[in-house]
Amino acid sequence: MRSAARLSMGLALCLGLSAASPQDSAVAVEQGTLVAPGRLVVAGRNLSCGTTATLIRDFHGFAVSSTVIMLNMQAMKDLPRRVQWLIYYHECGHIVHGPSETAADCYAVRRARREGWLTREALEDICAAFNIAGHGPVHPDAKARCSQLRQCFASRAGAAPPPLLKGPGAIAPAPNAP
Repeated sequence: MRSAARLSMGLALCLGLSAASPQDSAVAVEQGTLVAPGRLVVAGRNLSCGTTATLIRDFHGFAVSSTVIMLNMQAMKDLPRRVQWLIYYHECGHIVHGPSETAADCYAVRRARREGWLTREALEDICAAFNIAGHGPVHPDAKARCSQLRQCFASRAGAAPPPLLKGPGAIAPAPNAP
């Protein structure tokens, strides 16, 4: 009888979580939870990075990636939704292109543009948020980073990111880059 009551309670809890609004889905996930690829919803948008899972947990910063994307939803919750989405796609860019910050940013911008939610105006809003939130030790300062984001936005779809980094993570210019 107890196991039936536990099963009923567990089922009710699962149904309650699945009935949560899409905007609350990622936040409602318990800290330390691994979210399957394609199942993450952040600020009302389903986000995915191929077959890469997302780990929701508390840590210093907004997001990191290695073999999974790790998001600190508590730290991100007050950021504008487009900033949250771009952060996720930036981390996806690291999964796809490796450690280059410029390549990850350009991947995020190109993907957001392809999905239709990143306009020039939205990009300026994101840059304004970066100026407030800071840039962290591995990213260029907000002004330089936004300049890179604007260049990626202006480049043709599929073009390589501009060659703004030097060293092993540098990317050569595409032949058709402006």
